[in-house]
Amino acid sequence: MSETSLHRVSGHQPTDIPSSSITEVTGNPYLLSEILLWLPPKSLLRFQAVCKDWFSVISSPSFRQLHCWRTRTSGKIGGLFFCWWVYGNNYMDFVPINSGIPKKQKGTISLALKNIAKCTSSKIEHLHSCNGLFCISFNLGIENDKVYYVYNPSTNQHRLIPRPDLGTREIVVMNLAFDPLVSQCYKLVCVMKSDGVYDFFVYSSETGVWRDSMEVLDANQQFLAQGVFFNGSMHWVSEKWSFLRFDLDALCFKAMPSTMIPNGELKRNIRYFGESGGHLHLIEVHGFRSMSFEVLQLETDYLKWFVKYRVDLSSLHTAYPLMLSEELDLLDVNRRTCNVVSMAVNDKEHTARLLVSTPDVIIEYDTHCRTIKEVADIEIAKIPVIWEDVSVFEWYDTHQYVETMACV
Repeated sequence: MSETSLHRVSGHQPTDIPSSSITEVTGNPYLLSEILLWLPPKSLLRFQAVCKDWFSVISSPSFRQLHCWRTRTSGKIGGLFFCWWVYGNNYMDFVPINSGIPKKQKGTISLALKNIAKCTSSKIEHLHSCNGLFCISFNLGIENDKVYYVYNPSTNQHRLIPRPDLGTREIVVMNLAFDPLVSQCYKLVCVMKSDGVYDFFVYSSETGVWRDSMEVLDANQQFLAQGVFFNGSMHWVSEKWSFLRFDLDALCFKAMPSTMIPNGELKRNIRYFGESGGHLHLIEVHGFRSMSFEVLQLETDYLKWFVKYRVDLSSLHTAYPLMLSEELDLLDVNRRTCNVVSMAVNDKEHTARLLVSTPDVIIEYDTHCRTIKEVADIEIAKIPVIWEDVSVFEWYDTHQYVETMACV
């Protein structure tokens, strides 16, 4: 590649860099690859047009796999998608977190999601994310007529997923499983219901085929919604019932420890469940308005949950007075003005950060330093609830956005 073309890509005027140094970089595929690995997906897609050598490096499966690996191990979160429903209406918003995306940018990525179905009457019914990829369910406005896509917001690539043979069953939820540290292929877990029984099917992007696990569950004893993928299995927690672990390779349920329901209580008060840094984390709050809680972590051998962090967010009341606005006891939704919506754990750097949603900002709480930092602005009155508008984002409304070069 010529010196002129390099300057054209960078957007800067020529400097005193010798042409021999530029040639040494661009003519060395290994060195060029090491430099390009530091760039975000959108820049890489643009730089593919520089020349054949750059296109060859960036489009190669090995480069994309290494880029995905670095992104996965960094623990960085580019933003949060919020997708929620109130009175039959669905809402969606995207909030950038510590990224190059302007904080005031609203709706651009969300609009791209909605346009995938290419049908003006369609609307997003369900969203599930896993390590940068999204599974999106669209309702086309006709009873039981839904389409499913896997979408990569970083590359704007999407794939229509064929539905499994439904028969008389209805699809309850479709969850995505993707771990670039293990494979560049992804899987989908489809939970279907018929005659009070759940059936479980698994789709592989490698084969394009649905497989029936032959596993069934009593639908009256479980409520399955947003699962969390970890260690080759999909996991579900429940406020009333036992926790579940479904192995996607063996196509069967395996042992999964549950937490005890507190004495005198009818159910658990689960405020967060997710994966980060190669660990499963769970937050249960005792006392609805409690600002002090423990973050539980699941042992790698699946024997038990243990206390990993102790958190006290009571100081937020002073810093953010909107959290102390008058609350109505008639609607539980109005009583939650501070929720943990995501976690970012990096064992190598010995850091663990909680992303906390308040009525007007997203706060990052460092569990080691016990410091807080505002990382994003959100609009007040995100969710209309009868006569009062409040922000009540929950962990199950929240979907992490991380940049990835993964193909769909």
